[in-house]
Amino acid sequence: MSKRDYVVKYDDLYKIAKEMFMGLGYSDEQASTVTECLVEADARHKHSHGVAAMMTYVSHLRAGNLHLDAPAPTTVFETPLSLVLDGHSGVGYCIADYAVKKTIEKAKKTGVCITTVRQANHYGFAAHWSEMMAKEGLIGISMTNTVRCVCPTRSAERNLGTNPITVAFPTAGDEPMFNLDMATCVMAHGKLVRSQVFAESGVIPREVIIDGNGNVVTDFKEALEILHHGDDRSECPDPHTGGLVPLGGTTEILSGHKGYGLAMLVELLTGGLAGGTPSKFIPLAHEGICFFFMAIDPAMFGDAQHVKEHIKYIINEYRKTAALDPELPVIMPGDKSRAARAKALKDGIELSPEIVDILREVAKLTNKEKELEAVVHHE
Repeated sequence: MSKRDYVVKYDDLYKIAKEMFMGLGYSDEQASTVTECLVEADARHKHSHGVAAMMTYVSHLRAGNLHLDAPAPTTVFETPLSLVLDGHSGVGYCIADYAVKKTIEKAKKTGVCITTVRQANHYGFAAHWSEMMAKEGLIGISMTNTVRCVCPTRSAERNLGTNPITVAFPTAGDEPMFNLDMATCVMAHGKLVRSQVFAESGVIPREVIIDGNGNVVTDFKEALEILHHGDDRSECPDPHTGGLVPLGGTTEILSGHKGYGLAMLVELLTGGLAGGTPSKFIPLAHEGICFFFMAIDPAMFGDAQHVKEHIKYIINEYRKTAALDPELPVIMPGDKSRAARAKALKDGIELSPEIVDILREVAKLTNKEKELEAVVHHE
């Protein structure tokens, strides 16, 4: 932790963030759902999807593409095993919460359910939703397309999203759930633009972002200009704006085409199956985002407990993998996030000065300045 960082207790951050959301016009239920996701992200050290996003949502409200008075998601199409919902440009977190609960309910009856959602908004860190399904004893899969910010292989045109894939497996005994959470680009949009390290150094790693001519960019300010250039609510992005690079890099040598393929897979499973908007037509305003959720009951493959025991056995076998550095053991997807959360619950959530400044902006808008200052402090 930097000496400049602030520390806030989990419950205090939740309380003040919820109050500020309600001050922005969110209902008690909306504020609770959004705040839980944001504070959980910060507790897990996923600050790109934490309370720093609050000012972004303020801008979305002002732009008129986030509708707090939107009706509850409506069913477009349904079978015993599937569901297509329309979110009506409401609060993305609440739309996702509704969709996942419906997915769990149907999967417990039929063994599996696949749900797609169109016309939604940002739903935070994707692993929150796969974990929600795994906590109910189901294998959970969550995907979303996103704001356009990634260039396909062989192009400098920004028209794909970071399009994350998350998969959570419930296990038996004391083995924590397996929870894979990955963007399909080298670095997630929020992680880059909100990075304290990059802001201080002014430099980003190579093979993260390219300019409009396909040249690799390492200057942080230039990277931000590229990501924000030409992004309004028009129907199509400006050609050759540059953007983030698919997982694997700029070329096919290190399999950048595979990252591109994964991003397209998410695009088809979300916007494609939902009959919704592809990332190519989703500007920074986020409106039109589509979700994909899938819940699978382990009982589809035999006795559910035996299946989970076998999953535990496999994970434990891979935990025995010899590490190159004893100080850096081989870990499972989800381990770092869990460790960070445990530390945050014990010692408080660490927030950078930049994040606290964002909170102060929202606090000023909602007359919660004194309440905020009462709970943030330097270690």
